[in-house]
Amino acid sequence: MNPAFAGGLRAELLRYFSGYSALGVLAFTALVPWFVANFFGWPDNSAKFSSTQNGQTFWGLAATITIVATFAGSYIVTREAYYGTLRRSVAMSGPAHLVGTKYIASLVVGLLTAATGVALWSGSVALIVSPEVRADLVGGESLRALLGVIVASVVGCLWGCSLGWIIRHYYATTIVTMLIPLALELPLMANFPEIARWLPSGALAGIASLPLEGLLEPLPAFLVALGWLAAAGAGAMWTLRRRGA
Repeated sequence: MNPAFAGGLRAELLRYFSGYSALGVLAFTALVPWFVANFFGWPDNSAKFSSTQNGQTFWGLAATITIVATFAGSYIVTREAYYGTLRRSVAMSGPAHLVGTKYIASLVVGLLTAATGVALWSGSVALIVSPEVRADLVGGESLRALLGVIVASVVGCLWGCSLGWIIRHYYATTIVTMLIPLALELPLMANFPEIARWLPSGALAGIASLPLEGLLEPLPAFLVALGWLAAAGAGAMWTLRRRGA
């Protein structure tokens, strides 16, 4: 790896994980699944479900970690914009180098967010449910579901990084990456999946195999997500050239 690029990547990751903000993001990887679980009454009603249904519900709720990963990706950019150092970083590193470095940092952050989120979510659920239900959650499809959550989180983190470049404003980007998916896109998936599956959150849900009828299968959903990533990446570069930083 190019030494300059490696140094830039290390600086991006150190910047992201410095302070208490990163701990807050990691905490949200457990809080968001529990927030959504509250609306379904799970795991309180898990005794009424079959083992397959419990496994699908558990991993379906784990898929909401991708929302946090999307915010995490945007934070890689908006943190610097918030503190007023982004223009200086662009001037010192060059636009192409800085954008590339932040996207690679997003890959790493997406992986760590998914791994930490699944660990926290799984551990907290295991403390509450009965041993019988706990056994249902590690069934035959668990590995595939885990892989789906990880891939969706990484893609979501890259998507969030692009949104960070386009919007720049910390609070506005937080609304777009976290509040809109939870308040609008998630209900849209449940009620109008034929529309939601073509949206970014619907594509991520398809990658993670969210158990909702009408969503795309993982591979087609991944292709839809790639289309959104390409569009957002082009938008990020256009915004960067237009603003000059």
